[in-house]
Amino acid sequence: MKDNCKRIQELLSAQAMEFALDEMAAKIAKMHPSAENLIVLGMASRGIPLAKELSDRLSQKFGKPIEMGCLDATFYRDDFHYRKPSASTEMRFTEMPASVEGKTVILVDDVLYTGRSVRAAMQAILDLGRPAAIRLCVLVDRGHRELPIAPDCVGLTVETAQNQEVRVMIEPIDSENSVYLVEVEA
Repeated sequence: MKDNCKRIQELLSAQAMEFALDEMAAKIAKMHPSAENLIVLGMASRGIPLAKELSDRLSQKFGKPIEMGCLDATFYRDDFHYRKPSASTEMRFTEMPASVEGKTVILVDDVLYTGRSVRAAMQAILDLGRPAAIRLCVLVDRGHRELPIAPDCVGLTVETAQNQEVRVMIEPIDSENSVYLVEVEA
């Protein structure tokens, strides 16, 4: 964490993250007892390595590979035109191993907050085809929803204040696997 925040508490250690991912994979496997027509999509950026972890665990549970892809829904956000311009305004790559048509999509993100990123991701998925269902799987739900979006599978639910954020650190993006509650300093 190289930004303007102070760590308050470690919410998940590397070992606790592994346990949470195991539990999440077990819940997904219980909801979907067959690997047929299942695809796991990770939301950029930290949802992608989490989706890879879940896809690997599900592949082991089902004894066959589960398709996994990456989704960047930046341009689908309802606040895209109001956000600070980034260095790159081109669409980042969305990696789709197969069509979503008729499949159950397991949409994976690190932290669920307002619900706006998830809404954008669902719109991006629907532009790719008509899935049978979209199931939301998040490592941490921190509340404060602005849209009526609820996860189907959660690793950890935590209450946060408005001046707090949840920071997920995950390899290979970060140098460690952990989740912290941080206070954002003005």
